[in-house]
Amino acid sequence: MRIRALGLVLLAACGSSQHATGGGGSGAAQLGPATTKTYAVLGAKADAKAGGQAVILGTDDHNGSTVLPLPNASSKAVVDAMWVKLGGTEPPSGGSTPVKLATAPNVDGSVQVGVYEDTAGGVGPQWRAGVWMSAFVAATTLGKDLTDYTFSAASGGYIDGASASGLMAGGFLAAMTGADVDPTVTMTGIINPDGTIGPVGGIPEKFAGSIAKGKKKIGFPIGMRYARSEASGEMVDLVELAKKQNVEAVEVANVQEAYHLLTGKTLPQTLPVTEADMTLDASTSTALEGKYVEWQHKLAGKWDEILKLEQAGRLPPSLEQLRDRAKRTAELAEKLHDKHLVAAAYAKILEAWADTDAASQAYDLARKVESGDIKSAIADIAAIQSQDDQTKKVFETIGAIKPKTLGGHLQMMAAFQAALRAWGAQVFAKQSVAQATSYLSSLDGTPPAELQSPEAEESIVSSIVPAIALAAKMRTQSELALQIIDVEKEDSVSYLCSIPNMKRLSTSFRSAGGAAVNYFDELLLGGAGGFGDYAKQQIAMIEPDYLNAMIGTHLQDWEGLPQQLKKEWGDNSFAWNLLELAASELAYYNASALIAKYYSLGIETAHDGQIVRVERDKAFANMLATAERAARSSARGARIAAGAIPVQAKLSYQLAEVEKDGDLGQRVEALGELWTANAYAQTAVMLARN
Repeated sequence: MRIRALGLVLLAACGSSQHATGGGGSGAAQLGPATTKTYAVLGAKADAKAGGQAVILGTDDHNGSTVLPLPNASSKAVVDAMWVKLGGTEPPSGGSTPVKLATAPNVDGSVQVGVYEDTAGGVGPQWRAGVWMSAFVAATTLGKDLTDYTFSAASGGYIDGASASGLMAGGFLAAMTGADVDPTVTMTGIINPDGTIGPVGGIPEKFAGSIAKGKKKIGFPIGMRYARSEASGEMVDLVELAKKQNVEAVEVANVQEAYHLLTGKTLPQTLPVTEADMTLDASTSTALEGKYVEWQHKLAGKWDEILKLEQAGRLPPSLEQLRDRAKRTAELAEKLHDKHLVAAAYAKILEAWADTDAASQAYDLARKVESGDIKSAIADIAAIQSQDDQTKKVFETIGAIKPKTLGGHLQMMAAFQAALRAWGAQVFAKQSVAQATSYLSSLDGTPPAELQSPEAEESIVSSIVPAIALAAKMRTQSELALQIIDVEKEDSVSYLCSIPNMKRLSTSFRSAGGAAVNYFDELLLGGAGGFGDYAKQQIAMIEPDYLNAMIGTHLQDWEGLPQQLKKEWGDNSFAWNLLELAASELAYYNASALIAKYYSLGIETAHDGQIVRVERDKAFANMLATAERAARSSARGARIAAGAIPVQAKLSYQLAEVEKDGDLGQRVEALGELWTANAYAQTAVMLARN
């Protein structure tokens, strides 16, 4: 299967005449000056949660933090979302739709993000997702929780797409800070979960539409100076296009730059820590080394089976791909280990083990089928379904932990997320088992000679590999979840998060993640009426992020194991609520990664899921660079608020540093790892202020 982002009728971004209203400039004039404070660990909570101000951590080299006055009242701003009209008999053209944004302090602590339209069905699901993501990032940028403010966005006519989300994030920040939006300025670009601005399509047409409406300065995502025209298919120099009309084109890297572009004002930013600060501590490295050696020994026991596959001569293509991937990943793990990059080596040897285990089992099962022993092969496949108790015990082991430090909370969350990935693989393995069993049963009575033809061999292997690969992933992630308890320890400040605060945080992440999942469904699969469970299963096989996002957003209602755990632990228990927080955060970041890949970057994949092309490659290179800096900036915030940079952030950062120099697929994975590093650092800050 070849996955590509679907064409959109309207690609939103930014556009017509923008206005600041209500609490904009008048609010800004009444605010006092910003001040600088130095906080002890967990010392910023009162200031960060107080109304009428924001705390932006680590804004100077001495770990000082900026306390920024905010209007403690409702505030509004109007921006214009540019779009490109595609399809029909007319050539693609750009236009814009005014969007009224409003924010207000929220006293009841609930999630309140409203999307309003003046035409039924006028606002599409992709645009709705953009509003949610913009609100979430705007709040986080000011050191606030999503529940600290109410957010609303109102649009007229029909509009869809998420390329206005960078604009709206900047607009929400303008409303929250009481700043005026310059009516001659606009921008386009998608907001990423770490606050960076990602690439979008149709920018030349959007520029033309905005210039026609009198814009004098237009922002575009960094790395996209040369953008493809939807009308001609040619690459257009945006800077020259603007210059010919006496308009300035400006690259925008992150939400702070978007805010500066729209308002002319500068938000304080958290300074990044050094790369050396992101290195693992000695105790974690030693623990990882021990686990690496354990997996190395396990893999060595299977390596003879990989050699057997290499010597087997002709193999079905599906099995060759699995074997070759296992071999490549194992060799990479060894090279990384030799360079003392133990975190990256550990991650890769786990991947190598899962692929090796799957390749070996798939080969043995295929041989049984080809020899006519179909019943035995079906029994082996069915055994995958008998692992529910094992998975449940993993969750129960993690849930029994009673963390006494903030680092302990993050460690539990990391273990829960690994267990969720294991359980998700198990859920989909069951569906794959049913499909494999049905296919193998249809072969009963077929002469062995027919089963040994190249075409039959490939059909057999293709039918069993999904179930076998998911089962191998389930076993590996289950073991990883338990090993995290031993490895990812951190001596940090004493801390215990309250149940109500965990509920508020998980609701925020789940709401934003749910919007992003709906957006991805619409983008890739054609909307709720255009796909079924089978299509979702196929995507989940290729895209684990999709599987994790679906589970994370629906954990409360998912039948089976989640309901058993909720009943066993209790809806108001610490374990259940921390699991929900881990799941909802996993969903938000995984769904955001999917949108970045298939919409923003425009990746193309081969039938086996391997990434073969990134359409907006120059913008992608800049996204990696800005994401790397954002991860180190969030790390400083975590160190100030929580007393330490989370070990989970360091682990993901080290893996990303290795992957960003790899092949195209690894570079895309590096972006996800940097977002994970950012997520754990931001979570540490969120927990510290709650």
